[in-house]
Amino acid sequence: MDRLLKRILVLEKLIERNEWRIKDLAWETGLGVDEVVDTLQGLSKHYLIEIGEDEVLWNPVDIPGTLHPWGWRLIHRSVLGSTQNAARGRGPWSIVVAEYLVSARGRHGKTWRTDFGGLWFTIVPQVGLDELPDVPIAAPVIIARSIKSLYGIDVSIRWPNDIMVEGKKLAGVLVEAEAFPRYAYVYVGIGINVNNKPPVREAVSLRRLAGIQPRNRLLATIIGWFSRLKKLLEEREKLRDQYRSLLDTIGREVVVETVDGTVEGTAVDIDDAGSLIVEAGGDKKRFSPGDVYRLRYKEQG
Repeated sequence: MDRLLKRILVLEKLIERNEWRIKDLAWETGLGVDEVVDTLQGLSKHYLIEIGEDEVLWNPVDIPGTLHPWGWRLIHRSVLGSTQNAARGRGPWSIVVAEYLVSARGRHGKTWRTDFGGLWFTIVPQVGLDELPDVPIAAPVIIARSIKSLYGIDVSIRWPNDIMVEGKKLAGVLVEAEAFPRYAYVYVGIGINVNNKPPVREAVSLRRLAGIQPRNRLLATIIGWFSRLKKLLEEREKLRDQYRSLLDTIGREVVVETVDGTVEGTAVDIDDAGSLIVEAGGDKKRFSPGDVYRLRYKEQG
């Protein structure tokens, strides 16, 4: 049997119950005892899993499903295609978390598979239509604040919403919305490299920076900030100033790839809508996140 499938089978049971006798876990998954032990040893590199002589314990502080945030409905799954897709139809104030994503989605339809041990989730707040434009600014600010407060790591934002540490990507955000006459549901997809192996060399994990981490502390902190999202959005100017202060893009020589071609220039500011202003050839051009397929810094090639 494929190693990936074995891991998903075992995680499914550990989500149901965090403590098992290994023989019972083998019976429930249809795997041999040796296969279960080998699978658990692989998973223990990414999770706070303790393996005894004949039993296994997954520490509850590392299991998102043990969280019961007031006012939110949290759904925890072992595997999903995409948390963004799974969150549709769940209604506002829902959180969908998965341990493994088969087709995680990014901007412009990019898809990839995740690894085990990260935080892959979609959170669905409800906001007023006038507040909606500031949610893509608030989301990376919330993640950056949470990481800095918990781990003391100096993070920055690469426009529009990648969370960076020393030039390497630690987390990403995808914001989509469903608008109604007087309000909107916002699907904020968040992926954070926690105890997983980052998918590319240009990325970094919290584990590499601060050792293996219990994920619930970070998830609970982020949920707490989203519970106060309305207050953040009311203080619009303060929020935008915080976003600007975290941006590492301003003043950099950038290469902006769009559907209409590539523009090279200097990122000089963002406007009130969060669009990036780039000075190129004496002209100032504005780019909204939806316009840009890829942004990179010239010194990074």
